[in-house]
Amino acid sequence: MVISAMFVMFFTTGVSFFGFSAFFDAIRKDLGWTRAQAAQGPSIQEVYQAIMAPFVGFLVDRFGPRKVVTPTMFVSGLGFIILARVTAPSHYFLALILIGTGMGWTAYVMVNTAINNWFIKSRGKALGATSMGPGFGGIIVVLIVFFIDIEGWRAVANSIGIITCVIAVPLTLFLRGAPENYGLLPDGRTVVVPSGNTAASGYGTESESEAQFLFRDVLKDRSYWLFIIACGCQQMAVSAMVVHHIPALVSFGITSQVAGFLVLIFTLSSLPLRFFSGYLADKYDPRIVFLSMLILQLCGAIILIGVSNIWIALLFELTYGIGWGGSTSARLSLQGHYWGRSIFGSLMGIQIGSGAIGGFIAPILVGWFADSSGYRFAFSLMIIPLAFAVIMIHSMKAPNIISDKI
Repeated sequence: MVISAMFVMFFTTGVSFFGFSAFFDAIRKDLGWTRAQAAQGPSIQEVYQAIMAPFVGFLVDRFGPRKVVTPTMFVSGLGFIILARVTAPSHYFLALILIGTGMGWTAYVMVNTAINNWFIKSRGKALGATSMGPGFGGIIVVLIVFFIDIEGWRAVANSIGIITCVIAVPLTLFLRGAPENYGLLPDGRTVVVPSGNTAASGYGTESESEAQFLFRDVLKDRSYWLFIIACGCQQMAVSAMVVHHIPALVSFGITSQVAGFLVLIFTLSSLPLRFFSGYLADKYDPRIVFLSMLILQLCGAIILIGVSNIWIALLFELTYGIGWGGSTSARLSLQGHYWGRSIFGSLMGIQIGSGAIGGFIAPILVGWFADSSGYRFAFSLMIIPLAFAVIMIHSMKAPNIISDKI
């Protein structure tokens, strides 16, 4: 499960989440658009995923990941094939909507919900291992930059679409629903339970079981909404950075090839903390671990606005990459630790969907300010949401709402 999920996240993050930054300037210059106009596509994709994420989370909770991830991944492959033939904004928006059906935040919800179902005591480590996939995604970004220079962005987009349908779709077939469906228990225990028992409790010893939560009760929990606000603020900053990452570095005097290599540094630097923060979240309070990673990410955002040479750029990539990468497994572990397994996908869908509001605004806002005032001023605005995220997580408390039935 973890290996399959890791490879799915490696591919989808590399070609879509990080990879689109490599396409951004090539598409903009080819079609004669401004940065703000080109950023409308990813922003519309964010809105679409905001609508999709809660629905997708519910479907994964209800029917299991394989029945949801496989068809949506195929649709994403078709989206890249359409992207290769874009001639007008409407085509561009349609392509990115289709890509977002099975990639980006949507894949993030589906894959991590599947992993969360299989672990309790080792949840942080499992989620950390899965999140290492995106850490290696920078390798794909370097390849995309290289082949765009040689073959052009349309040929590269078309090839990614074909590879998605031929290679990535079969990978999703290894994902499975709750372990109880297979006579297994979370964390690899093999005690046989009655067939069809998919409840989140009633297994193992009392110390190993989890409290269950009603969806409506979680929505009344103040800490959940603080968590939602914090994740939304973080998503706002990350969405803007991912879309404008390479263009911003180029505007600071760094070549596109070096900028692509720096994205690789960014993703690789996140690898150790992606796993280690999951380990720490299993052993200590995941809220404190998540908070620490947010603070590090905030420091990276401050460094970005002062980039003037490759060494400062490298310091930014390392600081921001470690903070953002380490926050991933800690954030997911915090949600699972506070509100359990049984409605994980639904709650995660709400979190991603709510955060997409900022994810819609941020790339366009940064693009607009970059056109008028430059990327330094534009990215200085992204310090504000990260500071709010730190405050929100610091204010959270463990929930005390417990229900006997789901």
